[in-house]
Amino acid sequence: MIAHKNFIKKYFSIGFLGIVILVLLSGCSARYGSYRLDEEVKQAFETHQLPADYQYYYYGHSNEPIVIFGIETKYEMHSVMWKNVSADTQEFRELTRWVWEDYEYYKFGAEILNPDGEKIGIIYTAVHETVFKFGANNRITVIPHTPFLWGPEGEGGDSWL
Repeated sequence: MIAHKNFIKKYFSIGFLGIVILVLLSGCSARYGSYRLDEEVKQAFETHQLPADYQYYYYGHSNEPIVIFGIETKYEMHSVMWKNVSADTQEFRELTRWVWEDYEYYKFGAEILNPDGEKIGIIYTAVHETVFKFGANNRITVIPHTPFLWGPEGEGGDSWL
């Protein structure tokens, strides 16, 4: 009887460990992009000479956005956090003028790269800790790390994702 219990414990432990490993590995299987700093992208935002074939979004308040970015139209954004904006409007000009900056957070421009290193968009922000996650069906999730702001409305939590 004792040998039977040890046998069950051993295989239960191995099975449980296998499930834990699978869960951890599935979290690591996501595809992430990156960005490459580019002074020309910064100048493009500041002079409003932007590619017309991108979809543009911003995060934050209209009088102090945290991030503005443009991506190829084949990518989809599904988030209440991001607001769509057209680059040829006065609203967009004001957004680029008032992008948030603070001590040691200075505005920069960059190319957004997919997991294969190909350029798929541009970004203008002062937040260097920004994640680009690529999902199925050309779905992209952009997450700027802004713990100093506690979410877009200052309330904290993650219901805004």
